[in-house]
Amino acid sequence: MELPTSEGRDVFPKTELKVNEKRGYIGDNVPRCDALPPKAWLKKGATYHFREDSQSLMGKKDPDWWANPDDWTPRMVLDPNTSSLYAKLCNKDEVTNQCDFRSTVVLDEDIPCDGECNADRSRWRISMPCECSIDEPRTVRIDHSPNLAPVWYEYVRQPCIQLAFPEDGHMKTVREIGENTDYGNKAMCADTRLPVAGTACCDKNGQNPIHICVFKGDRVSYSTSEERCAAYGGTTCAWSTVPINGGCGTDTAYNQGSYSEDSSPGLRFLWSSQPCSMSVQISPDGNVAIIHKAGTINVKERVAIDTGTYFGVLWGGDGSYPTVSSSNCGSCEVHESTCVCPAIAVTSAVFDGSQGMPTMNELVSQLHIGAPDPNSFDGTYSLCTAPMCLNNADYNVFSTTAVSNDASIADAFDDQTIFEVNGLFLSNTASIVDIGDGYTFRNPPMYNSPIDQTQRDALYETDAILQHYVDHPNTAPFISTKLIQHLVTSNPSPRYVKVVADAFRTGTYTSGGYTFGKGNYGDMEACVAAILLDREARSSTLDDDAISGRAREPLLKVMHMMRSMELSTESGAKREVDMIYLTSRGLGQESFNAPSVFSFFLSEYQPVGPALNKGVVAPETQLFDAPKLISFMNGLFSLPAFGLTDCQWWQGFGSDRARYWITDYPDGGYFDCGSAETEQPGVPLRLRWKPPSWGGETNVNNAPPSQIIDEVDLLLTGGRLHPSNKAIMEQVYNSANSGINPDSKS
Repeated sequence: MELPTSEGRDVFPKTELKVNEKRGYIGDNVPRCDALPPKAWLKKGATYHFREDSQSLMGKKDPDWWANPDDWTPRMVLDPNTSSLYAKLCNKDEVTNQCDFRSTVVLDEDIPCDGECNADRSRWRISMPCECSIDEPRTVRIDHSPNLAPVWYEYVRQPCIQLAFPEDGHMKTVREIGENTDYGNKAMCADTRLPVAGTACCDKNGQNPIHICVFKGDRVSYSTSEERCAAYGGTTCAWSTVPINGGCGTDTAYNQGSYSEDSSPGLRFLWSSQPCSMSVQISPDGNVAIIHKAGTINVKERVAIDTGTYFGVLWGGDGSYPTVSSSNCGSCEVHESTCVCPAIAVTSAVFDGSQGMPTMNELVSQLHIGAPDPNSFDGTYSLCTAPMCLNNADYNVFSTTAVSNDASIADAFDDQTIFEVNGLFLSNTASIVDIGDGYTFRNPPMYNSPIDQTQRDALYETDAILQHYVDHPNTAPFISTKLIQHLVTSNPSPRYVKVVADAFRTGTYTSGGYTFGKGNYGDMEACVAAILLDREARSSTLDDDAISGRAREPLLKVMHMMRSMELSTESGAKREVDMIYLTSRGLGQESFNAPSVFSFFLSEYQPVGPALNKGVVAPETQLFDAPKLISFMNGLFSLPAFGLTDCQWWQGFGSDRARYWITDYPDGGYFDCGSAETEQPGVPLRLRWKPPSWGGETNVNNAPPSQIIDEVDLLLTGGRLHPSNKAIMEQVYNSANSGINPDSKS
């Protein structure tokens, strides 16, 4: 699955659906990326995916030409003799002494980095290994044989979020490489702790900027950028233009088009020492857009005033926010119908231990920022063993200060504390954005970076949104209702829906001493069993209730007819049932050709008449208008007369092309619609059912018409055919058996 990763994708925060009148953010309870342990790509659990070349599929896409030939794409090359990562990815077979590569590798232990080197403007002047000198790899190369092509693995970082508004002191300007200031060379604010941009260094006088790196497409944090510049003999600077550097990857437009294209792949941004700040533009309905300010430098449109993307935030206090109409924006700037306010993010500890141990409810209601597993920090964290902690069975407390007695319990609580709640790790912090005049909102998380969007984070965000929908309290009754409508009745009772929804949630359903399902949320075995075994699905008493049951879709009725009446070839050879153009022929339905994602009819459709008057729904009857019913009847009439063809004035269910595709008949390869309708030996697929009571191809048993009609009734109408209709069918059967045309009006 590939999702947009250019500026065409909305990378900004998103709110959840309301649950019990409360709302959160997509990304709540996910660890912050800047809180992951150093060199997380070498820690237990780090994941690598096999790649056919050096192209990054989960990161920001690189120009295709980088991967062909390999000489143009210097990446991280692992040393086969000294690299622990090489050993894990190679997975050497002890018998053949050859690498046994796997599609996905998950590190089963922490491993050390291998080798240090200094960044340079020319990647070819750097001697590997350099694992200890990078913040995060993209793809790594394994030279496993002198006679075979190298193998590539891509590091896929675990899901993590960044806060939309970094705390004060953790922002610097990043600038993009571009052809002109009208589009390229624009700026954004970036969190200095995240590896989202390349390194630009000036000389000691702050002049002559150059781009240096360890590998092509190398992204680093600002502190790493400073260290690299110092080692190179320079410094970070407020540069205005950096010459492109093919070795490090700022030649994104080479063989690609224009540098000015936002969607162009590759490394677009480099760190600058230019300070920057953030503001919010608040719409009249309380949504906000992030505004970046980097001195006099033009910023990217997505973070500029009037061109940013608005999103919902969770306002503090009584939920109020500044508006032009109510307060003239207070101390904020009035900009047309919006307020523009400076945004200051403050992150602090939530629980300080002064009130003892917080309750479970206090934890889950006040902590919204996730944390990494404290065991991944090489002994930095200790499990609280004070009696107050040990006597608490709801959660565990990990702190950077070892606490073993209740007298020092407060030492376990600071902004580094991590709580473990049912396997979920939560940070003891809250981040609030203050815009002045007492207005605040909770700092929203973002999966994707507005600077360096990736496939990986787009997929993580999509998964989180879908999981939120799946876990929402409304999902179980919603899905249960839809399934019941499709399988049993269009108007299930609230009790029926609750029974099925409970089975969906718990993953089990018990009936008649048998238990169905494995106990997992959303277990379809339990859900379907609850639907089909419930008394509303099996009680014959409800057959007399006009509201009970459901209308059958036209296409299902056609398929029922063909199966019951044994549509088949004379020879018994299997043949594709080709039914296309059914929608254009008026049936209203056609396989794999729904008019929209909402199917062929609305689930809440109410036909005019008794159903509407009683307030019940009959979704399938939206396909039962007069023209469609006539087309349906014409098609059913055509089946016994012509077989599966289009010979009934193009009203049949077959395709006109089917008559030229006959390969299982030797006499010409096609059939002629001009032949007598009952003499169509060339039609491959015909209704070939014979009543079992006949005892053969003809009625050798002299079975009475009533028995034959009962057999038809069982197959086509489930034994529910009204006696008056049975009498009509018996009369027609007797007439046809006597050689009288039942359609004759004489």
